[in-house]
Amino acid sequence: MTDTPLQSSPDAINLIVVEEDSGQAYYEKFYQHFEWPEGASGPTVGIGYDCGYVTAQQIQEDWAPYISAQMVKALQVAAGLKGETAHRFVQQAGRSVTIPWAQAMAQFTGREMPKWEARVRAALPNTNLLSGDSFGALVSLGYNRGTGGFHDPSPRYAEMRHITAHMAAKEFDKIPGEFMAMRRLWKPGSGVYKRRKHEADLFQKGLA
Repeated sequence: MTDTPLQSSPDAINLIVVEEDSGQAYYEKFYQHFEWPEGASGPTVGIGYDCGYVTAQQIQEDWAPYISAQMVKALQVAAGLKGETAHRFVQQAGRSVTIPWAQAMAQFTGREMPKWEARVRAALPNTNLLSGDSFGALVSLGYNRGTGGFHDPSPRYAEMRHITAHMAAKEFDKIPGEFMAMRRLWKPGSGVYKRRKHEADLFQKGLA
């Protein structure tokens, strides 16, 4: 997956990394080992890689090129664990893995970004018409909420469905407003609330 150049801009990649892990210094202090982001999350490592939502086989495919076989096995123990089960696991075995920043970034740009770019392309029409900033803003949204939301009929995903419609109609100028409207779902001032604004601004920059 590393042979195809990324469509997302460097600014978009940086946005996702900062939103997920707050940058290198913070990562090295808090995220080299398993963390539990609360709620329905699983044990999370690297740049927001949630082991609760992948299989042991997927972990093998995603991480084997970047870390030792022993560390891959330690990650696989966490596959499928979510919620309080994941919380207890992290309390007991949080330091069973150590993934340095360089390895986390190599895995993210070499494996996760190509994977999520492909998912966004599969979910949305006309992505080839977007700049790296605008496309990358949608990748950030998909990485955070899942690309299934672009077609989910539930009220919680209304704005993501609207984005799908705007993409089909090539009404790209309407999309930043959907990022902003989506903030109704989160508490003002929270991390995800701010992230939607950052994504809206990046998408808008890509339209210029």
